Amino acid sequence: MTNQQIINNFLSVFTRGDKTPKHKALSVIGEKLYSYNLLIAEYVVEEGFSGVLIHDHWAEGLGMVSSTTSQHVGLIVRATKHHPRKLRSQQGAFDFLTDTIRK
Repeated sequence: MTNQQIINNFLSVFTRGDKTPKHKALSVIGEKLYSYNLLIAEYVVEEGFSGVLIHDHWAEGLGMVSSTTSQHVGLIVRATKHHPRKLRSQQGAFDFLTDTIRK
């Protein structure tokens, strides 16, 4: 599977719970998307919000772990452009993500 296919699997209501091959750097387990063993996105349902929570592992957010993980975060950000989503950029802080342009 390509990274894009794995992300499509994660975003699809029909295949969301399916696991993807663990030998890939990007994988889905349940309703969570991992880059290696690091959680980068998950489906959440909380007061007033139901959608994708993206953990910002870019340099200016929670901190860059690797260039590959940063690319994976970029892929999920672009793929969720038309989905309800929030970005977790600091411990405990959640912001609505309205575009993919970093400031």
